[in-house]
Amino acid sequence: MASVHQRPRSPYWHASYLGPDGRWILRSTKQAERQSALAVAMEYERACKLAGRGELVEAQAREVLKDIMKRADMGETLRTVSIKAHFDTWLANKCESKANSTGKRYGKAVADFLTTLGNRASKNLTSLSAGDVERFLSFRRAKQLSPTTLNLDVKIIRTALNAARRQGLIPTNPAEAVELPEIESVERGTFNPAEVKMLVNTADGEWKLLIMFAYFTGARLGDCCRMQWDGVDLAEGTLTYTQTKTGAKVTAPLHRDLLAALNKLAGTDQPEIFILPGMANLRPGGRHGLSETFKRLMRKAGLDLQTVKGGGQRMFSRRTFHALRHSFTSALANRNVSSELRMKLTGHKTAAINQKYTHHEMENLRAAVKKIPSLGLK
Repeated sequence: MASVHQRPRSPYWHASYLGPDGRWILRSTKQAERQSALAVAMEYERACKLAGRGELVEAQAREVLKDIMKRADMGETLRTVSIKAHFDTWLANKCESKANSTGKRYGKAVADFLTTLGNRASKNLTSLSAGDVERFLSFRRAKQLSPTTLNLDVKIIRTALNAARRQGLIPTNPAEAVELPEIESVERGTFNPAEVKMLVNTADGEWKLLIMFAYFTGARLGDCCRMQWDGVDLAEGTLTYTQTKTGAKVTAPLHRDLLAALNKLAGTDQPEIFILPGMANLRPGGRHGLSETFKRLMRKAGLDLQTVKGGGQRMFSRRTFHALRHSFTSALANRNVSSELRMKLTGHKTAAINQKYTHHEMENLRAAVKKIPSLGLK
């Protein structure tokens, strides 16, 4: 039978109870009141008896801990949450703070992770193991996804579980024991002005202006597609847009070629929210997405995709639509434009996402953009 006694010079009551091996155990209850200490001691003894009979499974152990907290009136309860409940809550919070496209990307990884767990998704979060994350990785790898995509998949799950660890829901993060897939690094190619001119002349319709947006602003494909007229100041010759990926608000001077094209379009086009309304809702990725269409455009223009072989015999194109962003920064760097100014033109990677430029800074940016050669378009 459990008993409680106090050691000399100790502020806490200690519990004595018979363990499953028949030996007496002495343990501090961390309770200063005898009645609370006795309640804890009785629960200790109950757990030992269950263990001795081989009946102390995880669920039962957690119930014992709950009873200890309740009977000792500790003012707190043992929090339990299912795997699915935690990931659903974490994802909802992320979707509120992240761009829509980022939220969808997180959602895909979480949905596939829960799929690989099956009915176990309703189990307690503490039941997750590194093996569960490994199985998820194998599930995604079977879809022949790139190492970069797989790497991001694991990082998303790891981030969600780190949030659980910080909240005290799990003692350690099992995803940290999973080795991230090795990313095959492929150096991006660039386009010179003559090649960009060939692309623009070969392109039809909105593709002409889409290419110019990428080359003269360094914006990513999705941002180029969704540029809006309310961000264009033709009188000042500036373009303002918010990056989908980072949330950074970028204000940049318009290159004379791009300004001329926008002036021409503004005088003839019907009023629209998007500058390229036909592109605004198209998918960048996929077999029939904009990225693949751009590759076909390159072939039509007679330009080399600079395809190289990576690890695992996987083929990569060094020159894709994203290479236009690299071409923009390379063109500035080759004309000795400082890295600080190049970062401002492509979007800051800092918390100051709404930084306003002074007149002096804008003039420096305008001078930097002027250094990019004209394409000589008619």
